[in-house]
Amino acid sequence: MWLAEGETAAMARELSMSEEHFVARFVRRSGERLSLREVSTSGSGDRCALLTGANTCSVYASRPAQCRNFPYWPSVLDDAAAFESARATCPGIAVVVPRAIRERAFARLAELYAEVDHSCDSESNRADEGEAFVTGLEADFWAAQRTVSREPLAYRTRQCTRPVADAFFARLRAIERETGYPASYGRLDEMMHVREQAECAS
Repeated sequence: MWLAEGETAAMARELSMSEEHFVARFVRRSGERLSLREVSTSGSGDRCALLTGANTCSVYASRPAQCRNFPYWPSVLDDAAAFESARATCPGIAVVVPRAIRERAFARLAELYAEVDHSCDSESNRADEGEAFVTGLEADFWAAQRTVSREPLAYRTRQCTRPVADAFFARLRAIERETGYPASYGRLDEMMHVREQAECAS
């Protein structure tokens, strides 16, 4: 994230630091350009050194122009996976799906789950085996139902043959297209964490 002239001074003032001390601690130089440093976090990759706690910006009022434009970056808006990743780190990003679309998509998803559970031997499925990936539709469905049981299609189809499982996944994507539900995909724990944060903030 490149910094414009004057931005380091504004951020330093917000932290009651000298600009020299701020630059030494939070800024890195690449040729003639300056950018904010990143720090490694356990299990979450790197993040801006000025973020604290649950990704709270410590210089929010004086944040750089590039931060002010987030998440309206082409790299985020043009890629569904990048958008969902950004949403996982920024609780302020909310995808508001109209109620009629949600109800229609949720009803179709419940029907699909019931059919999968009837078609495949689900007794030996275990929702604690390995890392789960889910669609945004599935995560929104569980958040709305406030259900403890979170068995995504990936778990429900484990005992299906590969062609049958693939057909069910194709139908899940078809539900998104036919109802107009925003398509997204990510790790179960990250997807649910974002939705739980949004619920606490509302």
